[in-house]
Amino acid sequence: MAMLLDGPPSTIEDLTCWDSDLLNLAASEGIDLTAKLELAAGAISRAVETMLISALPSYGAIRHFPEVRHIAVTPPLKQWHTCATLRLIYQDLYYSRLNDRYKAKMTIFRDEESQALDDLRTIGIGVVYDPLPQALPPNVGSAPTSDVGGSMYVAITFVNQRGEEGLISIPVEVDTPDGTAATLTLAALADNAVGWNLYAGLLPDQLTRQNSQRLEPMASPQLAPGRLSTGAKPNSGQHANVLHPVPRRILRG
Repeated sequence: MAMLLDGPPSTIEDLTCWDSDLLNLAASEGIDLTAKLELAAGAISRAVETMLISALPSYGAIRHFPEVRHIAVTPPLKQWHTCATLRLIYQDLYYSRLNDRYKAKMTIFRDEESQALDDLRTIGIGVVYDPLPQALPPNVGSAPTSDVGGSMYVAITFVNQRGEEGLISIPVEVDTPDGTAATLTLAALADNAVGWNLYAGLLPDQLTRQNSQRLEPMASPQLAPGRLSTGAKPNSGQHANVLHPVPRRILRG
């Protein structure tokens, strides 16, 4: 799955799976669900950082103590974020409207949030040894060819020394005139990335890998809508290399 710092672990769709009337409520009450997802993600990142610091003695055998950038989104962490976001939504509604119905929802999701956090502590925080950030979209140029023009979507992933892929970049639309192909180059390269993979498709949700071998940082492959290959689909980012349970310690001030 993605890394915690790649963005909010949950989506609006995840929220509506827990609360089917949320979209109607957001429209009627003027709630910015995206802002709430980001607010909860920031709070969880700070809470995870505190948990890592409190667990420092437990990581004595680890060569490099994990930081927030090493933390992967696991199912318990995603559920924690979902419930925390819903709790924030109804907490704000209750204190601004003083409506007992909102208070009941706030209490329900606060309890679910607490349970999700307990599960995360027990199962463990997912740690990635060599974390990659989400890639930026590639630079797009053009080269003369005999290809027929058209539209396609392209995206890339970074690859580290272990062969792991980071989260795919946001797909961008590329239009090529007749007699040209698109040339793709990296806009930036993560410090620990040793190469990259290129994905393309005629629709943004139908991307497949276009290279059979990892691309070198300075590579500039050419693509045209009429000659896209059908390789593997992009994954959801790096997965945890290890799960570390988090002791329930209280920091002394």
